[in-house]
Amino acid sequence: MRTLKKNIRDIVWLCKPYWKYGRGYLILFILVSAIFPPIKDLIYVVFPEKVVDMLAAGRSFCYVAAFSLIVCAVGFAAYMSQCVFFCYFQRKSTYIDLKIKRDIYEKALRLDYKFIDNPEYYNKYSWALNEYVAQTNAARDFINKFLQYFLSVTVLLSVIAVTGPWILVVEAVQLVLHAKINERENKVAIERKAETVPLDRRFSYFHRLFYLKDYSADMKSTLLSKRIFEKYEKTSEEKIDVVNRYARKTIALGIIHEMIFSVTEAVIILYLIYNISVGRIAEVGMYITMMLAYYRIDSKLQSFIHLLRSANELSLNAEKIYEFFDMKSEIEVRREDAFVPRSETFSVELKNVSFKYEGSDFALKNMNIAIKPGEKIAVVGENGAGKSTLIKLLLRLYDVSGGEVVIGGKSIKEYDIHALRHKIGAAFQNPNIYAMTLEENVALYNDISKNDFDKISAVLGLNRIFEKNNAESGIELTKEFDMEGIVLSGGEAQKVALARVMSGNFGLLLLDEPSSALDPIAEYEMNSLILGAANKATTILVAHRLSTTRNADRIVLIDNGEIKECGTHEELMAMRGKYCEMFTKQAENYIK
Repeated sequence: MRTLKKNIRDIVWLCKPYWKYGRGYLILFILVSAIFPPIKDLIYVVFPEKVVDMLAAGRSFCYVAAFSLIVCAVGFAAYMSQCVFFCYFQRKSTYIDLKIKRDIYEKALRLDYKFIDNPEYYNKYSWALNEYVAQTNAARDFINKFLQYFLSVTVLLSVIAVTGPWILVVEAVQLVLHAKINERENKVAIERKAETVPLDRRFSYFHRLFYLKDYSADMKSTLLSKRIFEKYEKTSEEKIDVVNRYARKTIALGIIHEMIFSVTEAVIILYLIYNISVGRIAEVGMYITMMLAYYRIDSKLQSFIHLLRSANELSLNAEKIYEFFDMKSEIEVRREDAFVPRSETFSVELKNVSFKYEGSDFALKNMNIAIKPGEKIAVVGENGAGKSTLIKLLLRLYDVSGGEVVIGGKSIKEYDIHALRHKIGAAFQNPNIYAMTLEENVALYNDISKNDFDKISAVLGLNRIFEKNNAESGIELTKEFDMEGIVLSGGEAQKVALARVMSGNFGLLLLDEPSSALDPIAEYEMNSLILGAANKATTILVAHRLSTTRNADRIVLIDNGEIKECGTHEELMAMRGKYCEMFTKQAENYIK
């Protein structure tokens, strides 16, 4: 009983999107789909008996023919009732399916950035994305079929109970035995799916490697393809092993099912033969009804058994999907009392900030720095020193392990984080370019007017992208959906990223290697734009090429997760420390 209640609760949970986005559709769909099949079952079973009895009673051909035509018309009307609503059902079902996918995307967006570091998150996300729509549709169909089979079985049982009540006992025993086997089949199916999802996710990764242009050069010019094929073969062997192991279990359970059906059929046929032989079922019409009712109810009960099996399977799938939707966030959650930032230039302060990634030995340790509104800070250091991690903490993609990040005089935890991020412009070393127009790619933070877009394009030379490709300004970037689309170089992509942060009124700019792919002249122009007087926002610029940092108000050197040096270029050169060493070596390379 407890399992039944849980199955029902999980099926109802799966149907929530239908209730949320189309409750009228759900009710109409169930009514239309569930009511008429039992009527057809009754006609199928009783109609032959009535015809035989009429003929035996000497009714005229016209009388019997008229009765038969009326019955056929009722059956046809039952079918047509579903056809009338077919287009509406299809349209509304597609609408709800698309809403469900959007719900998954929105949930993923509300989850903390830290989940992306965990492979288990991708398994849960993949399960939800691949199964939620299908399982929701299955739950809807379950309710529909449950009512349909329940009504059909009730009608057929009523017919059988009049003459052959012992058949009901046999069918009940059969139902219990099948239910027990179904429980085991469901567990086997879920175990198989749980082992298959991580393997299928790996196959999706292989697919991307061979499909996306980002990896094509490495695939063609290195041993990457050889390594990938080796992993592909290993993963293939693992999947074949999973399929083989569970196929043996499935066929064994299927054989037991069929044995129960065969034994039940034999018992009922012997029961009917015996009753006919001793004269308990004398009328030909009644005999026909009993046989048709038995085979019809046996068919319905088999379907009902499979349906009950799917109830347990639906429940198990719902648990897996619910695991994704039940993931709790600490950062992305919206709070009523959260502070909404004003349009102002932010001050930034790190107070004894520490941070450590889960499962990693690397950590930021005891960072302390105060940055005044409008100040431009360059952050330098070796690869892996913690520069990009600092940017993520300032965006509150992660929460600090210790200490406090203060922006605009308030702890970053007091803000509505989404409103705060809207006031922070960020540009990264490898910016993403999306299958949209150039103007749409630039306007990710704010809608911008055509006049403002043209000004930004002129400053950064974005119009040359179209001139070089002999393309119209409204064409999509990337060739994802348009073979005429424009594929940007690394430098052009970085210019688009900078245009994004120029398109809004930000209190803080976070720039992580924003000019690494630019030629020297373009890099000089970009740095003049970032560090020049025209940029009023507080700016934190992460850079490896130290020639780009010397005009910053202050330079912060991070080494092994700690702030080791801080000052102007001249002050740090005078200290003769790590910064001086790094700058001198880079300068020597330029001279050589």
